[in-house]
Amino acid sequence: MKYGRFLLLLLVSFIIVLIGGTVLKIFLVQQPFIAEDVPAWKVHELTPYKWELRSVEDPERSTTAWLTRPEKMQCDTLIIIGGVEEGKNLLSGGGKWKYTGNTILMKQPVHSFIQRHYWKDWDLLDWWQIPEKIREETRHTLGALDALLSYVKAIKPEDTRFTDKVVMAGGSVGAAFPVILTSFAPEKVDGLMVIYGFTNFQHVIQPLLFSQSLTHYNLADSSTDFSTIVKITGIRLLSEFFSFLLGNMLKYGEMESYFPNIYETPIHFINGTKDPLVPTEAYLPLWENSPEPKSETWLEGGHFNPGNPADMLRTGKLMYEWADAQGLRTCNAVEQ
Repeated sequence: MKYGRFLLLLLVSFIIVLIGGTVLKIFLVQQPFIAEDVPAWKVHELTPYKWELRSVEDPERSTTAWLTRPEKMQCDTLIIIGGVEEGKNLLSGGGKWKYTGNTILMKQPVHSFIQRHYWKDWDLLDWWQIPEKIREETRHTLGALDALLSYVKAIKPEDTRFTDKVVMAGGSVGAAFPVILTSFAPEKVDGLMVIYGFTNFQHVIQPLLFSQSLTHYNLADSSTDFSTIVKITGIRLLSEFFSFLLGNMLKYGEMESYFPNIYETPIHFINGTKDPLVPTEAYLPLWENSPEPKSETWLEGGHFNPGNPADMLRTGKLMYEWADAQGLRTCNAVEQ
């Protein structure tokens, strides 16, 4: 009997320590970034239209930026970072991003992270450290984007490609990075665009987990079968739990905590009226906490799809029109 009580006490103690350790881990990892967290990266121009960005402290970390620009013109610059499904085709081909000014697209370093760390090879310790892994990748994405911004802003006078005006834009999962960087140095950013961005990750993750799970198990939410209802209820509870856990881990990416530090930088939001990924609760804190001057545009339809040329064209035109209206998309002929 005493031995059984000892085992029970040991089990309860282990559970308490595990819960306490998890709470502490989440508390530490969810703290907002500060300027000193941004690591140093460097830009190397491979060609006039393809640049390499590489971490100074960890050279294995690298990513790519693509540039499209008019020839023999000195232009304002738009720097874009998209979601996880993007690439150089956002600047060419079906999207028809053929507008006045320099446009630079940075690929998220998370792509190379996924290639380096195949999750099927992870052990228990790797999974335990996943909050820190995600935060570290976010930190380095900030470093790469900051290097790109600083490189364009500090261009030498004899380089006639760039003016001193830079607009930054982030789309979907990539929306937070320009906002965070702008909050650290708003004087470096002349305009800011948040494209289909969101905050309050729990409200975004939960319906996504729930719907994907129903699809995976071929279940219909409208079913009246008792056993199916039980399964769906279990999936709903699990999706609520994991979204709560992940949402708290990712609080450092919630943009409303950074917007109040931005000043004298025009901000524009572009959203979808029927976006299944971004409910109202996940957008409103952005608008409510962003400073003036600010504006928003609502497009009919769902979440931005980088694989849809029509989405790319209409969103690209809106981005160009807003930047142009702010006087941030001009070009001057370069004297030969």
